[in-house]
Amino acid sequence: MFSATALWFSIGIVVGMLASAARLQPEEWSKWSWPGMLIIGGIMGWLGGWLGVWLFGSLFAPLTALWVAIVSSLLIPRCIVALWRDRPTKVRGA
Repeated sequence: MFSATALWFSIGIVVGMLASAARLQPEEWSKWSWPGMLIIGGIMGWLGGWLGVWLFGSLFAPLTALWVAIVSSLLIPRCIVALWRDRPTKVRGA
């Protein structure tokens, strides 16, 4: 099962690399653009693989890992930026 987990993680890393190469990360992520996309892709590929094992069995787990990593690499960065924009700012000296 370790090799399957490594496969799912590597699928997510590759999806994160492709998303970073396609410049799908938000512009606000100047410093953490490519590491953030790799981290999101890897973790969500790993989670997607285990979700695929739980829902569909080990045969369809790599495909589930692929699609979960793709969708999360598209949606999670935009959700993070939207949450950062809506947070209240701290006023110093008031």
